[in-house]
Amino acid sequence: MKIIVYINFVLTLGLIGVVVWLAVYQKPKELITQTFPQYIDQCGEECEIQFKDYKKQIEEIVARNSKSETVKTVTITPAPVITAKPKSQTAYIPIAGPLSSTSKDWYDLAGTDFYLNFNTDYGKSAYANWDASLKVKDGNGTVYARIYDVTNKIAVNGSEISVSNKGDLTQVISGGLSLWSGNNLYRIQLKSLNGFEVTFGSGRIKIIY
Repeated sequence: MKIIVYINFVLTLGLIGVVVWLAVYQKPKELITQTFPQYIDQCGEECEIQFKDYKKQIEEIVARNSKSETVKTVTITPAPVITAKPKSQTAYIPIAGPLSSTSKDWYDLAGTDFYLNFNTDYGKSAYANWDASLKVKDGNGTVYARIYDVTNKIAVNGSEISVSNKGDLTQVISGGLSLWSGNNLYRIQLKSLNGFEVTFGSGRIKIIY
């Protein structure tokens, strides 16, 4: 009976030894075979996370630079255009003399007629005056002269000039003339204050345009 028990004990120990040997030596071989690493040509999860971090950092840097960049507005002022003002021109209409009179009323001086279309020929902004040389015989009295608009039958406003007590020809200049529009006929008129002989030496119409 003791022998049978002993044999069972030995068999049991042997079985346990076999199990232990299988657990220690055979199991690791299966693990090594099953978990042998394989090379995969892809970025792993850790790599992808790191790449996303780099991308985020770059985007933040670009955003900061865009906000901090100051855009300067440059206003270009064009150089002023200087328009040269045309120089004014001067025209003259000569009136020949000498011519004399003793009339106390306005007397037409023959040969002094002239036509003038003022606004059409010289423009509305033109300016005109006239000058004449006048004298009174023996320097006693006053001589008057003016321009008469024969076409419109009126004296030209601003044209009357005079000289007193001058026995020699003396030049006198009028103010601005008010000339009516149209091609009008003009004439010089002369008058003596006291009936003494008065003389118109010569004259001219001056036009600035």
